[in-house]
Amino acid sequence: MSVIDMIQTTAHTAVNLAGLIPNPEPVQPPGTEGVTTILAWLKWIGYVVVGGAIIIGGILIAVSFRRGEGHDALPKVLWPMAGAIVIGGGAALIGVLAGA
Repeated sequence: MSVIDMIQTTAHTAVNLAGLIPNPEPVQPPGTEGVTTILAWLKWIGYVVVGGAIIIGGILIAVSFRRGEGHDALPKVLWPMAGAIVIGGGAALIGVLAGA
């Protein structure tokens, strides 16, 4: 038996054994309903803060361009948008990992 045959046999055995491992659905433990409520509130608060930061950034951009300081304007909107992406991505990632 060659080394390649041994590797192939090992790989087939690993695949067959992996199919035997149970994959139960995630179940929330009793009494922890408040955790999901708190996470939902934090997500909502995060979106409100990011939305406010984007609006304030827009106001600051308008004032900056009026004064001729437009080169500093872009990060004032991009960072809040990056925050929104992180919040949304984090919430989506948790949903995928939790199987929701």
